Amino acid sequence: MTKLRTDDLIRVLRQHPRSGSAELCARLKGVSRATLTRALKTLGDAVITAGGSRRTRYALRRPLRGKHTPIPLYQIDEHGLGREIGQLSLTYPEGSHLEFQGSFRWPLDRAMSDGWFDTLLYPVLDMRPQGFIGRNFAHAHALDLGVSDNPDDWSDDDLAHVLASTGHDQPGNLILGEAAYRRFLDLLRTGEGRFLAESDVEARYIQEAENAMRHGEAQSSAGGEFPKFTASRHLHGKKVDVITKFSGADDSPAVRRWSDLLVCEHLASLSMPRKLHVPAADSAIHRYGGRTFLEVVRFDRHGDFGRSPVCTLSSLNAALIGAGGGPWPKAARTLQTLGWLREADTVALIWWFGRLIGNSDMHDANLAFRPGLALAPAYDMLPMMYAPMRGGELPHTEFRPEPPLPAEAPIWRRAAEGAEYFWNLCAGDARISADFRRICDDNRRKLAFLLSRMQ
Repeated sequence: MTKLRTDDLIRVLRQHPRSGSAELCARLKGVSRATLTRALKTLGDAVITAGGSRRTRYALRRPLRGKHTPIPLYQIDEHGLGREIGQLSLTYPEGSHLEFQGSFRWPLDRAMSDGWFDTLLYPVLDMRPQGFIGRNFAHAHALDLGVSDNPDDWSDDDLAHVLASTGHDQPGNLILGEAAYRRFLDLLRTGEGRFLAESDVEARYIQEAENAMRHGEAQSSAGGEFPKFTASRHLHGKKVDVITKFSGADDSPAVRRWSDLLVCEHLASLSMPRKLHVPAADSAIHRYGGRTFLEVVRFDRHGDFGRSPVCTLSSLNAALIGAGGGPWPKAARTLQTLGWLREADTVALIWWFGRLIGNSDMHDANLAFRPGLALAPAYDMLPMMYAPMRGGELPHTEFRPEPPLPAEAPIWRRAAEGAEYFWNLCAGDARISADFRRICDDNRRKLAFLLSRMQ
């Protein structure tokens, strides 16, 4: 009978994760299954076993910052009540395993259904700090957490460590780790005190903008990104959480353009429900302290502490398709073919609307879904082709609306009608500078002409 050294088994498990017993026996020079079973038992909790019957696979548990214990995953409901839904373990040499403790409402392929993920489970990837707010967070906490001050450089292990330590208020309704969940419980003690009264909003927003720029990364709004902050406030008799973008406070051409684009984003959020019958995030424009503020109500937050799940096309695409970065309709059709999405036409409608209003920044993180892959309200929709360049110079860009292929024509016409309505709103809105209103009116006329030809 062939003997099996524990070191040999560990080496094979590290090099060939998620192997079944037949494969392991073959790689271990033909040891018997009985010998393999006894060896696996000697490793105890160091080995993760998952999958039923013939799908049973084995992987070696990988420590996170020296700790081998699984990390609890919590879910917060719309009433602010939390429950544990799984235990997450990292695996050698990469990837993770989630031991489910309840229903998981996102699409799963066969391996994922057994708890295996090639990286972290994909809804957690959307919790990565990113953009202006994420970089500010990284600058403030990187030294204490032992990670890079650029969150784009974080490995999966770095992300898991950061989330498990401080990730108590990330997008969606998941919290990873007991320490982070205890931070959420600390929020419960603040109660009513965290919501701004209407009369306090102006002063707080001016101060938050100054704080964000003082502690933020230099030039972080250049190249296509607004500085922003989060807040909780009373709005029309409701308690809401908001993400607030803001412009600079001077009257330079670049700042005026950023201000114009904030108003345009608000008007796009009005146009989509009115003309396309597509929900969009509620928003409002304010002018305080010489700045323009775009206040966007978060659709993943409810009342005092309630939350709801959300997942972006970016994470869904990477996990289920593996072909990110293309046009939204292409990914939507693939998800529909796989049986996970029913609103592919609506995705195409939103995408065409974006193209026809000059949105040059429709990356996969700017389209989100709720469980069942129902579309979340649209957001971040604005004519980014007119954004100032990194040095502050305004682009000399000509709007050339793109006609559709024959099969795309019905959806294109609906989107074009919505885009024409949008350009008309922008052309008549006094909050937009006169120069840019003329551009908007010219774009409306160009699109109206093309639309008439397509009729």
